[in-house]
Amino acid sequence: MTRAEQYAWLSLVTLGTIYAWFQMRMLDGWRVVDQPASELLWVYFVVLGLSAAAEIAIAAFLDARKDKRIERDERDLAIAARAGEHERLFIIIAVNVLIWQALWEGAMEDHRLPKIDVTNLPTLFFVLFTILFVGEAVKRLSTIWLYRLQSVRG
Repeated sequence: MTRAEQYAWLSLVTLGTIYAWFQMRMLDGWRVVDQPASELLWVYFVVLGLSAAAEIAIAAFLDARKDKRIERDERDLAIAARAGEHERLFIIIAVNVLIWQALWEGAMEDHRLPKIDVTNLPTLFFVLFTILFVGEAVKRLSTIWLYRLQSVRG
């Protein structure tokens, strides 16, 4: 397993753990808890701090190993770029679905689709932050998948 794959796996696990904390802080069952902006700001900074600390710890852990100075080649750069494209594509689609849902909500109030109240700040915060979390997970899973695909082919 390459260092990039190890990094992706460890990052994915920590990302899931941080998201579980975020979700526990934001949800009561399936309902977003109404919180003031000051509480949401606190949650935002804690998530950013935990995420940054986790990424630094993972990089330090992997760099402390004996084989730490493996240079990245063109394949590694191509895989990272492709995984980044997958992340961007997911985020673009998710934000467009959110926009479409908000417009649909305003244009057709009697529809039967699930309703997301984007006028409620905690709900909007939760949905947008979830999109960012899932986008990052897509990037990590794409990295793992692309390395596995390369190892099968090569």
